[in-house]
Amino acid sequence: MLEQNWLLKTNVGDITPYIKAIEQGRKEDPIGKTSAKGPNSKQVNIFGNYNYQNLIIDFINEINDPHIDKSKFDKFETSLWTVEGQEHSYHELHRHSQAAEEHIRYNNNLSTVLYLNVPSSGGDFYFIVEKEKDNRLYRLTPQVGDLIIFPWSVYHGVYPQGPGLRKSVSLDFEFK
Repeated sequence: MLEQNWLLKTNVGDITPYIKAIEQGRKEDPIGKTSAKGPNSKQVNIFGNYNYQNLIIDFINEINDPHIDKSKFDKFETSLWTVEGQEHSYHELHRHSQAAEEHIRYNNNLSTVLYLNVPSSGGDFYFIVEKEKDNRLYRLTPQVGDLIIFPWSVYHGVYPQGPGLRKSVSLDFEFK
């Protein structure tokens, strides 16, 4: 993977296999603080779900992008969770680097976000790409099936959303 921050957006097409795979895991409420904020926001951790992980890996293996080093997928650990939000829900700006690694500017571990539902308005995904001394804020309006892939070190969040359900699934890869 390149020594820079980046973000890739693609679309998986049919989300049905991903939804079925998510339903197979053991669900638990998170311990501690999460970035999901606002009324009716809910984050749920999912454990023991290798079917979803394998679907994402298979999809990533089909992508031809210089940012993704596919050889890293031979040894890793994952974290998997879902987030749901309703009107006025949002995600505060955050990144997935460990607290001890806050000083690290670039990180080769991967985060993925798959959108299963999108609200009728608002709820745009925003992120900051840092390259050398240049920081830029970007935003994108996700569609159902959009898969966003980026390093842990990319700061990101979700603007407050309008009416309707926003549901996403996040899978992080920590490479060993």
